[in-house]
Amino acid sequence: MQRHNSTESAARAFRAAVEMLATSRHRAHLRSRPRQRSAATRLGLTSGEGQMFMVTELEGRTSSGSVPSDLALIRRLASDEYETFAEVVGRSFGCPAEAVARVYTAEVLANPQIGAYVAETTSGLAVAAGAGLLTQSHWGLANIGVLPDYRGQGYGRVLTEAILRRGASAGAHTAYLHSGDDTVPFFERLGFKTRSDWTMLRAA
Repeated sequence: MQRHNSTESAARAFRAAVEMLATSRHRAHLRSRPRQRSAATRLGLTSGEGQMFMVTELEGRTSSGSVPSDLALIRRLASDEYETFAEVVGRSFGCPAEAVARVYTAEVLANPQIGAYVAETTSGLAVAAGAGLLTQSHWGLANIGVLPDYRGQGYGRVLTEAILRRGASAGAHTAYLHSGDDTVPFFERLGFKTRSDWTMLRAA
């Protein structure tokens, strides 16, 4: 029964995260290289018009590029570091950190089925963040974003690859997310493919 409650709690928190960025007025995006596209691009597991549902297999994954020279580590945040996560995600997506913190609370980050991760530089600055949710054998990615000054340098790719490896080590065989048009190429380079026959409810 406790396991079931934990699953339901994780699913509710993840749906709240989806809704938070889907209704945010401002978007920011992660780009692997500069592009002349709208700053309203969405990234991560969001919902709404124009979103692509994407899926990838987790078995046999390898790194797809080099590591930024200033990257120190990718780490999972402790529950009492929820404000750090909220700050990075808020700045990445152009929404108030307070709104993010209301969704990703200390209780949510303490849930064993949800992981909130950051990429930190050698100076200890968290420059990218993202979350993962384990539901049975599926690993959902959400709210992956990079601070504006650090985009196009590989932080988002390395962070995403690390989150995918965490999902595989947790027992998931498939990862899923929603992507806007501008970020589809980024996720395709990481092995994701659009799947019109999948939905978040099916994954969860």
